[in-house]
Amino acid sequence: MGMEDPAWWPSGIAQQSMEEALADGQLRTALGRVQLWNHADALDSAWWHSPPGNGVQWGKWPTDVVRIEQSTEDVYGLTLLLNEDYVVRICPLLVGEDVSRMARYEPWNTSVSDLNLLLPIGGWTAGGHDRVLIYSRYDRVPFEPDSEQVHSLVASMAQVHTALEPHATPNTERLWNERLKAMEDALKPHTLWRAPHTTSTVGLPPIELNVEHLATSEKGPMWIALPRSLHDHLVCQPERLPSLAQLMRIERLWAHHVELKASHRQELLEVWAQHVPTSWSKGKALSTAMGGPWVWRYNAVLERLLLARTFGYKSLEEACLDWLGEVSRLQARLGTLRMWKAGLWVAITGLLVAFFGHELNTFTDGQSIALAAGSIGFGVITNRIYWAKDPPPY
Repeated sequence: MGMEDPAWWPSGIAQQSMEEALADGQLRTALGRVQLWNHADALDSAWWHSPPGNGVQWGKWPTDVVRIEQSTEDVYGLTLLLNEDYVVRICPLLVGEDVSRMARYEPWNTSVSDLNLLLPIGGWTAGGHDRVLIYSRYDRVPFEPDSEQVHSLVASMAQVHTALEPHATPNTERLWNERLKAMEDALKPHTLWRAPHTTSTVGLPPIELNVEHLATSEKGPMWIALPRSLHDHLVCQPERLPSLAQLMRIERLWAHHVELKASHRQELLEVWAQHVPTSWSKGKALSTAMGGPWVWRYNAVLERLLLARTFGYKSLEEACLDWLGEVSRLQARLGTLRMWKAGLWVAITGLLVAFFGHELNTFTDGQSIALAAGSIGFGVITNRIYWAKDPPPY
């Protein structure tokens, strides 16, 4: 990234200068095109004296702005402090309206209103994209990569997702696997993973949470609802993901600061399981053979690699590639597992042979019964071995 480029500028994939992109109204990147708008006027207090003329201005809009202080820049855009009363997020690159939809759709907003989630109280949305998001004044909380804070964040995230469970949609296994393929095609990581998912794995209304974006509250660190990440917008279709997907994002972000052991990963899953519906965290829902946490860890690492490529974070890119290099070991275990799964089909074949052999008088009654009993026994034994060898979710 050049000295003049802001933190939200995707220097790793941009194929135009900022001036050219602003003149075109869109930015060409190695991952596709993204629209953007010239937000320079929003840095002047006069711009705030009346709402923008196009799109939808919703909720609170401060028209008496006399002081603007630029606070931070990050991969999601930049934030301003208005009159010491409001924190405003400016989204120069247009990535959808997930945040305002969560705030404006009353059933969703009501579900999470008493939880540790900071939603905007107003904003400006145009063309199906959030451009300005207005939050009540808050102070940031630094992320502390210790177990106590991470466990607290996992618990509060799980509570938010549990509150949204009435608005969940059924398993969209095909779309989730297409998401993995889209990232693999863009990144060329020499890995390939597709997984089935249980019916208890459900999609939730989309909301971006990041451990590096937290606000103070009386109940501890509060999640700030963030815009969809640029790299996800460029590569993946908008899709509802399960709670496990967000849990694995938290785990991978934590792993960037601390070398995690299996015990750390197990503790995170246990904390999460205490605060989500039982069906999300029991039985086959956490089975590696059925996708489970491992396929969502893979998804999270691909997301991190996309982030690294988009913004030119070389050390993060190397760490992600190192992790992906170990995927083949796990997949080899899953390949062996499928051999035991095949025992079920052998058992079914044996039952069919016994049945038709009896009907066609090829076998005696005793032979048919013996073959059927042996097939059932074989199927039961191989099925137990199959689940016994399922790699643990941590």
